[in-house]
Amino acid sequence: MNNLNQMSFFDHLDELRSRIIKCILSVFLFAIITYSQSDRIIDILIDQVRNQSVNFQVLKITSIFLIKIGISIITGIIISFPIIIYQALRFILPAFHKLTSKKIILFTSLSVILFFVGLLFGYEVIIPFSMDFFYRLSIGITYVNLNYTLENYLFYLIWILIISSMIFQLPFLIVLIVKTGILKVEDFKQYRKHIIVFFFILAALLTPPDPISQIFIVIPLYLLFEFSLILTKIFKDNE
Repeated sequence: MNNLNQMSFFDHLDELRSRIIKCILSVFLFAIITYSQSDRIIDILIDQVRNQSVNFQVLKITSIFLIKIGISIITGIIISFPIIIYQALRFILPAFHKLTSKKIILFTSLSVILFFVGLLFGYEVIIPFSMDFFYRLSIGITYVNLNYTLENYLFYLIWILIISSMIFQLPFLIVLIVKTGILKVEDFKQYRKHIIVFFFILAALLTPPDPISQIFIVIPLYLLFEFSLILTKIFKDNE
């Protein structure tokens, strides 16, 4: 890695371009590989409503093809996440003298673990509860048949998975902020109540308009926040 003082503005642009290209190539490669498994991935996603009286529809002749392409790209991004986060951290390394290569590997590992835990949490907890909530709203209405468009359903599920995986990045972000000296642990503790209120606002903005999804976003956010404070203390004690 080049030293920050030895690199010009255009050197940084070249490095940024190089790292972005690596991330794009990774996503493209994995998207191509996973396209052959797109049917299986879709099957896994719709598994959450198999016990409900739901019929899926496609309204355009190109819908299935576009859905498979979209699923492949998103899966490529998910698989490439370790590469993306590593490239991002390697790029910002020169800006913070405290952020060593060893810590970059450690932070990357932490971020990847939390990312996939978030995906699992979204799939196993948030999605089943929210789908059950919406299903119960409809089963008592006799003149309504549950006919979902496949695009809409998959978009909803993928959005929930993205939100869930991102909120599980909170410990990684807080540790990184503290380690780089932008804020201190005491700052987070001082504004704990304000942060909790922000979590509720964020959950209301990012989730569907049902209280179940919002509660299942706020609870892990708060627990992850408290875990982050403990984690930053552990890192500080190990220095």
